[in-house]
Amino acid sequence: MATPFVQGKLRNEALSFEIGTECSCCARRIGLTMRHDLSYTLHEPESNPMFFVPMVDFTRLKAPSIIDDF
Repeated sequence: MATPFVQGKLRNEALSFEIGTECSCCARRIGLTMRHDLSYTLHEPESNPMFFVPMVDFTRLKAPSIIDDF
C-alpha cells in the first residue's frame, strides 16, 4: 500500500491523514492531522511533539525499507 502522499500524487488528489499516539514519557495523548503539503494541525494545542526526518542514503540502503534498517 502506498503512503498517503504517494497515493495522492498518483491519483492527483490532496490527501491528509490523522495520527494518534502518546508521549513515551508521560503517556499524554498526542494527535495531529497531516496534510499533503506536510503542514499539520495539533489536536491538543498544549502538546509539543518532536519530529525528526531520518537522513537515509538510499543508494546504500540494503534493507527493504528504512523501517527495517532501524
